[in-house]
Amino acid sequence: MKRILKYGRNVILLFLSVCVFQISAVAVFGASAKPETPILSGTASGNQVTLTWNKVKKASGYHIFLYYKADGKYKCVGRIKNNNTTSFTLTGSVNKTYTYKIRSYLKQGSKTLYSPSSKAFEIKTAPGKPVISQVRMSEENGALLQWKKISSAQGYQIFRSETASKGYKRIAVVSGNTTFSYRDTKVVSGKTYYYRVRAYLRNQGNVVYSELSDSAEVLLRTTIMIGDSRMDMMKDAVENDKITWICKVGMGYQWLRDTALKTLQEQMKGNEDIFIWLGVNDVYNISNYISLLNEEIPKWKAQGANVYIVAVGQVTDDPYVTNEEIEDFNSRMKNGVTNVKYIDLYSYLKKQGYKTTDGTHYDNETTWKIYRYLMSFIS
Repeated sequence: MKRILKYGRNVILLFLSVCVFQISAVAVFGASAKPETPILSGTASGNQVTLTWNKVKKASGYHIFLYYKADGKYKCVGRIKNNNTTSFTLTGSVNKTYTYKIRSYLKQGSKTLYSPSSKAFEIKTAPGKPVISQVRMSEENGALLQWKKISSAQGYQIFRSETASKGYKRIAVVSGNTTFSYRDTKVVSGKTYYYRVRAYLRNQGNVVYSELSDSAEVLLRTTIMIGDSRMDMMKDAVENDKITWICKVGMGYQWLRDTALKTLQEQMKGNEDIFIWLGVNDVYNISNYISLLNEEIPKWKAQGANVYIVAVGQVTDDPYVTNEEIEDFNSRMKNGVTNVKYIDLYSYLKKQGYKTTDGTHYDNETTWKIYRYLMSFIS
């Protein structure tokens, strides 16, 4: 009887051992049947993201998931049914950051086994297309180009051409996203230039570029200064040979009419900023000045010029003219010459202060002060 019980106990133990082995085998088989998790990477171009991953041998296909911030969850955006396919392109928006995951799956009869999801993969699309807000050009300072900020940009590239539709060459790179302007000093008077800007960012080891901005056209303007001895002293003080100086000591209305205007017409190409600073030597000719300028200025403007009438500045001890006469001259000039930009230098010097060397001519410091003031109107 004891032998029978012992034999029966051994059979039961053997049966249990076999069951445990079978359960373990099923568990091991089930675990090994799950496909591996792909490793996700990708690149961006414009508003598109191309995702790539390694091929998983024991897989029937792949699922792509995109994170939706508003919902706080991932949603499937791509179902790939061929395990030989290892890339997938999605179209979104520029200037965006997207986060993706991937998993592989294996079909076994009526069952589908999934791998764990991959680590999150974050990628940025290209920055938005820049917009040039303005371009200002002057002989003195070159071309100043300004554009609007693109939030995702890490820098900007500047391109220039002498034709609107082709021939653009990169002339500068502005790194970072805090500067939105560039000054181009390598420009030549009389030429028309076209500028375009594109933004860039570094993304997963690659550089991603925005579209080029629309072109902005500018013409480098020439500065022409017409005046008497005060202007002549400015010429000597600033020594700027980019400016065309038409000036002579002791001159006034007759010289302007007979000599200066002929020289001006020879110089003009239609892209000038013209400053006229005359009258201290012949304030009594105010009516003639007004008549002549009202006749000539519309012609210059029709050619493309900007014209500035500069008020006569104060004197301190001039035997031929008083400040009261100068004030009357300036007032009549301001009110009498039409369709022109009037620069009230008299009021500026009254506020900022000035010094003369002989009662009529200004010292070097004041001359520079006047020069910078005049140039501020075109720069």
